[in-house]
Amino acid sequence: MKADLYIELPSAPDGPLRLARWRGSEIEHVPLGRAAANSRTKAIAFAPALCVAKLRVPVAAKSQFEARKAALYAVEDDLAQPVEDVHLTLGPKVKNEAARDVYIVDRGLMRAWTDALAALNLDHAAIIPENSLSLPQGAMLDFGDRLLLSHDGSAVAADTAWPDEALRELISACGLAHARRIQANALETLIPLQTDAPGIALEGADGDAARRRASKGLGRWLFAGALALAAAGLWLASVWFETSGLQQAADRNESAARAAYRAQFPGAPEPADIGADVRRLSAQLVGGAPAGFRTLSAALYGALPDSPSVRVISLTYTRSESALRTRIQLSTRAEEAGVRSRLEASGFLAETESVIDLPAGVEASLIVRAAP
Repeated sequence: MKADLYIELPSAPDGPLRLARWRGSEIEHVPLGRAAANSRTKAIAFAPALCVAKLRVPVAAKSQFEARKAALYAVEDDLAQPVEDVHLTLGPKVKNEAARDVYIVDRGLMRAWTDALAALNLDHAAIIPENSLSLPQGAMLDFGDRLLLSHDGSAVAADTAWPDEALRELISACGLAHARRIQANALETLIPLQTDAPGIALEGADGDAARRRASKGLGRWLFAGALALAAAGLWLASVWFETSGLQQAADRNESAARAAYRAQFPGAPEPADIGADVRRLSAQLVGGAPAGFRTLSAALYGALPDSPSVRVISLTYTRSESALRTRIQLSTRAEEAGVRSRLEASGFLAETESVIDLPAGVEASLIVRAAP
């Protein structure tokens, strides 16, 4: 089904919106000042894939509410920020499969998008992540600031500013090493894809619009507000608990958290939500949550020299140690020392396990961790 108007959302909160619409069988770009939209305008907004993390996690739950809790618990360690700061949407349940796609976006960016849409009377628009759309097999689309790569029928995003070696590795992993890189306009590409096979809408994207519509009746507003507060309270109280085993583990964690809080802040009154406060205060004291695979691997690729002879042989992340182990082929031992120096200058710990001389360079094994 075709919409009246399509919007390309920006990667930055203050970035410009781009608009387009169908004109017969052609796609016509629309100047921002000529949108002429209202509450009856059928609109679809596309969220850049680089801003929406897509993960696939096992979700065993009987209800959507329990599935959401389980998904949050499953992705917690893969996030670079607290779960309270992200917006999560579950993909559709597939018969006979326990795993489900999960789409995650920063709450602040989501709010910026909905505010920008509201300024055009389009706060009711569905927001579709680019990486929820199906790409033709073998497609490698270059939108300028990002690549969309086809992989098993879905889309994988890559930042064109990433090091060439990182891009080559990702493109190769998607089976596109010999594919043609096609320069494309985002809206002109995404609109037909959405029309042929609609993507997944982020849940709650029109929440602000719904609240404004509810405000037309005071009684309805109060009722909706009470329901919203009740739902928020239930979510905060039970988001970590999927089974009785998790409940018991959460009780133990809360006791430990309260003990840690009393030791850190003797005599201070204990907050009601001890878990959230301890996470926030601990992050302030130690500089944030332990770095995960994405943070460490991004730091590693950023520290590699820009040379065609550099090759990443393997990457292994150990969650219990918050450590990334890598084997890299370099030209010289001096290049290996340079990688360590750049990592340490960026605030990471880099330890050399071994350096082996090869006929055409060296092979170095490193361990990368976040600095304490």
